[in-house]
Amino acid sequence: MAAPRVQYARTSDGLNIAYTTTGSGYPLFWLPHFLASHVQLEWEFPQQFVYTRLGERLQVVRFDCRGLGLSDRDVTDISLDSRIRDLDAVADKLGLQQFAVAGIEGGGNLAAAYARAHPERVSHLVLINWTPRFRAENNSPRLKALGRLMRDDWELFTENIGAQSFGYDTPLAMGYSKLVRSTVSHELAVKYGDQLTDEEMLPILAEVPVETLVLHSQKNTYASEDSARLSAATAPKASLVTFEGALPSHIYQLLDAVVDFVAPGVEPGTSEPEAATPVRVEVAPEEDAGLTGRELEILSLLARGFSNREMADQLVLSPRTIERHLENLYRKTGARNRAEATAYAYTRGLVNRD
Repeated sequence: MAAPRVQYARTSDGLNIAYTTTGSGYPLFWLPHFLASHVQLEWEFPQQFVYTRLGERLQVVRFDCRGLGLSDRDVTDISLDSRIRDLDAVADKLGLQQFAVAGIEGGGNLAAAYARAHPERVSHLVLINWTPRFRAENNSPRLKALGRLMRDDWELFTENIGAQSFGYDTPLAMGYSKLVRSTVSHELAVKYGDQLTDEEMLPILAEVPVETLVLHSQKNTYASEDSARLSAATAPKASLVTFEGALPSHIYQLLDAVVDFVAPGVEPGTSEPEAATPVRVEVAPEEDAGLTGRELEILSLLARGFSNREMADQLVLSPRTIERHLENLYRKTGARNRAEATAYAYTRGLVNRD
């Protein structure tokens, strides 16, 4: 699936901000964590399912904040005010008067701050696996260790980030490490981490006057459930929805909750995507798919990014045998291509990360 066309907007302080749009309908700015913001490369990874799913009913706007991805890299000011200018520039370039904003993990800082600064433009605020008190969360032994590793050994840090998400020595893990290294320099990653830690978000959140939805995956590694409850209790017009398990097990339910909050009543297919064909997986229930053990192995490898040749080498089979198994699992699951088979695997927890 081809990535959307990258365009640029110019900020009031003279920086060029890269952005893309997917789908059509009511606009939603999707703000990810700073370590994984590259509006072109991220389309090679599972994020593409997020954008195509949302793009069935909304116009999804993505941009790289200053210093990140394809936006201008030579920056010194990454304050909240400067990042607000980045979002302003893209919204103005697109001629958007009102829109929704969703912040994921560290992207929630900008989402909440923008909603407080411009309530006349933000109709809905969504905060996903976000903490308004990153300094307190960062005191956990695990996050402290990751913070030290990020400062001391950037290459090893990026390799570990990929492995935690996709398993060690897998193509997706190596690709995700490349995505992080392509998104941000070591020096700026440390600076962004410090910036997010220093930002006092609770007073800002308490002054957000717009409708707010807090979504929390119970097994995420960024924010605790206590932080989610605190966010929902602090924002004046907030509600909280929690999901059991890790994000891949409920990603489509979460995305549908976002759309139902932002644009209730809009059905899939009402808004035609501009930049990509949506991944619409219409499959039989898992118990009816009837996948064999070998087909499940192949599906897991496919979802982790293995090519046919790599799967053949891994399982000591011929490429033709791999092709035959793929034909069978496509037929059984109803998937039409690798992207839809990958979506099937992730949404049903069938990805083997060992």
